[in-house]
Amino acid sequence: MLKVKNYQLVDVLEFLEKAELMPRASRVRTKLNKLLYAKVEELQGDEMALLDKFGKKDEDGKLIENAGTFTLMEDTAAEYHKEKRALLEETASVNIDELKDKLAVLMEELENSDVKVSGKDAEALDLLLDALESEVAMAK
Repeated sequence: MLKVKNYQLVDVLEFLEKAELMPRASRVRTKLNKLLYAKVEELQGDEMALLDKFGKKDEDGKLIENAGTFTLMEDTAAEYHKEKRALLEETASVNIDELKDKLAVLMEELENSDVKVSGKDAEALDLLLDALESEVAMAK
């Protein structure tokens, strides 16, 4: 299982999506991205459930949205933020068993790339490689 904190999922996914890779590594990346994307969708569903619980609703019971954001009920806003922080701190476990024998290809390509990374991309690369190295070590 590849383990990543929920708040890191999108950064890792975005980094992988824009990484320029040779075809063999790109295929592994594409399969990994599908698995990560499923976790992002799951997280978005959990976030919407929190909004449904703590957000203001109109007379039809639908969340009130204004310019892409939702309004929280004032009396429970602090509880919403507490629960969302806890949700984002949870560890997402991504089942990558079907990719274990291919991870070394992706890792080698990422480690030996001539592309320079910094900031969020550097953090996402480091996090991803640490997680992949852990998976490869456990598979041995």
